[in-house]
Amino acid sequence: MRLLLVPLFVLFAASSNAQTSSSVMPAPIEIVKLEQNLWTTMAEGDFATVRGLFTPDFIQVNDHIQALDNLLITLKHCKLESYELRDLQVRILTPDSAMTAYHVVNNFNCGTVDAPQAKSNDNNAVTVWVRHANGKRWLAQAHAEVPASADATK
Repeated sequence: MRLLLVPLFVLFAASSNAQTSSSVMPAPIEIVKLEQNLWTTMAEGDFATVRGLFTPDFIQVNDHIQALDNLLITLKHCKLESYELRDLQVRILTPDSAMTAYHVVNNFNCGTVDAPQAKSNDNNAVTVWVRHANGKRWLAQAHAEVPASADATK
């Protein structure tokens, strides 16, 4: 009987370790809050905080491809004045990765106080989120936007 208990204990310990070492699947609402926080933080213009929401190897794709440093330079020159996220959907890809897809309407001011230069966007967007720092922190790793068609906005 004792010989049978040892293999059962080893099997139980191995399965217990496997469960504690794997990440817990995130709740979709957790990812929704991440996306909303990202946009709010960009609108507030706190660039140190904004930088901390992205992975170092972040990439953005829209009419051109840019890394995080270029995105931050753009955000310093163009203030996000308003935004609206519509039809936000979440797909959990793995325990440590998720994707949001949504329609975003936003307005930027890329000019100065004396000469404002408004830019309005009506886009469909996708953001890829990955969990970092031993599963405690989610960061945006990739973001893409394409113009929404007139039919899609009705």
